[in-house]
Amino acid sequence: MRVAKSVLVALTLALAMTMAGCTDSGSGTPSTNAGNAPIKVSIAIQPWLGYGAWYIAQDQGFFAQNGLEVELKDFEADADMLAALAAGQVDGLNVASHGALLMVENSVDAKVVLLLDASTSADAIITTGEIASVADLRGKQVAYEEGATSDLLLNYALSQAGMTIGDITKVPMGAAEAGAALIAGRVPAAVTYEPYINQAKLQDSNVKVLYEAGEKEGLISDVFMVGSKFASENPDAVRALAKSWGQAVDYYRANTESGRAIIAQGVGESPEDLVTAFDGVIFFGLAENQTLLGGDFAKVTLPAVQQVAVAAGLLNGGSDPAQIIDTQFLK
Repeated sequence: MRVAKSVLVALTLALAMTMAGCTDSGSGTPSTNAGNAPIKVSIAIQPWLGYGAWYIAQDQGFFAQNGLEVELKDFEADADMLAALAAGQVDGLNVASHGALLMVENSVDAKVVLLLDASTSADAIITTGEIASVADLRGKQVAYEEGATSDLLLNYALSQAGMTIGDITKVPMGAAEAGAALIAGRVPAAVTYEPYINQAKLQDSNVKVLYEAGEKEGLISDVFMVGSKFASENPDAVRALAKSWGQAVDYYRANTESGRAIIAQGVGESPEDLVTAFDGVIFFGLAENQTLLGGDFAKVTLPAVQQVAVAAGLLNGGSDPAQIIDTQFLK
């Protein structure tokens, strides 16, 4: 979910390797065995709970029911994950919406086939002390991860207050470090996401939320992308993935406690530590995708994300948001 500027370098290297014919021969492209053998699919994933329905699909056997053998490949760095898809080493990946636009801008041949989640309060600007509004950030130090969703949220919040990133003093660092810097008193404000928001509140009762992702619907959202070659060769597998995601979201809604336990195990946390994080994330099922992905998300939300990201210097705006979406697999 958290795409950083280093992704651009990694994508460039991956594309260079691909054109030179140096990609891993053990590509993620699945085997389409004869008969009823399951299709093998590899998905790049990070321990962000917004991707958690995939863990439910694995745990509850939805992949197997739909003729798939899915490997969820864990990645720690955004750059490595996105580069893996660019180099054909995985078949699909989970990524922030502006990260999907970045990939296509950099000539990665892939399509968005699912809208996964949106953050409402799981991404936020937090502060202590006398800062009471975004306008009060003028001239102040703000800790955040450049190029990531925190950068996107901060730029949008500042723009709504008639300010730009030049009106604050940037203190670049990772999301976990940003929350810690605020608690330690090294900065008066930080941009971060769950579970770091809740951790900061537990450590210091003076920590308060100044601005949340929900102020701009869909700004901080995640999508699932597949390589175009994989999709064209295995359309039934992509449909099966979409169906499996939908079944998992349905399971989560009907069995929330159990679903949260499965997701928490997948991301390496305890359910108790993720309560506020879960409350700040909206999952989109198959029915919502059939309405939103080619509708408001493609026509309103994604162009708005692109506009904010371009203004923040995270994108150059060289792609048509609607053209990176493929809804055929939702039927």
